[in-house]
Amino acid sequence: MKSKIILFRSFLERNKIFLEVLTAVVLTCTSIFVSFQANNIANQANNIANQANIISNTQTGIMKMENTPSLEIRKTQTSNESSGQDNVSKWTVLNNNSTISNFEIEKQYAYLNIVRRENSTEINIPLMEYIDIEGRSTGRNEGLIYEFDNKNCSKNELLTRQAIWDYGYTQIKSYIEITYTNVLTKKETKYYQITPLIQEISEKEWASIKNDWSGKSKNVMHLQDVEANVKKIKNYIE
Repeated sequence: MKSKIILFRSFLERNKIFLEVLTAVVLTCTSIFVSFQANNIANQANNIANQANIISNTQTGIMKMENTPSLEIRKTQTSNESSGQDNVSKWTVLNNNSTISNFEIEKQYAYLNIVRRENSTEINIPLMEYIDIEGRSTGRNEGLIYEFDNKNCSKNELLTRQAIWDYGYTQIKSYIEITYTNVLTKKETKYYQITPLIQEISEKEWASIKNDWSGKSKNVMHLQDVEANVKKIKNYIE
């Protein structure tokens, strides 16, 4: 037994370097294997987390869509010649998604836009009170929720157009700021052009219109003053 121990000791001493290298290789391989497995586990955890985030974001997006109102503004022209009632432009506001409350038209800006016949240049003259922002709420949260009009401005607009027809073509450019409270009780603000096109505009564009209108406000007109307006317009053109 003693001789076997001596022989084994001798073997170890003769192969010391080999065994040290072998041990180092084994430890390195083991370390690489453990690191590889750890990376796999980490990747699996990341994949699970990413999938959870995707699901969460999708659910959030669906909830946002479900709770985002879809507003639509429509325009109609009404008249009643038999009763002598003047033409009136009327707008209706419909909400086609979610529910809202406290709908209001906060501000309006409008221009009498004139395109000169001789050179096609444009003139924008600020108008006041083109629409009646104190409209009528239907009391509903969905469907038809609000109505407003421009009173008798359509007739005065027609008279003005006819009076300066030889000088240029006129149209109205009108914009409104609206607010409402969404289903999450958050107040939201949106901006729309309502003539000649009906379309939502950005806050930046609204700010630009506001600044431009304010800068020209010393020349503001009211469409009911047809005769005075025609004289002023002709002075602009001539």
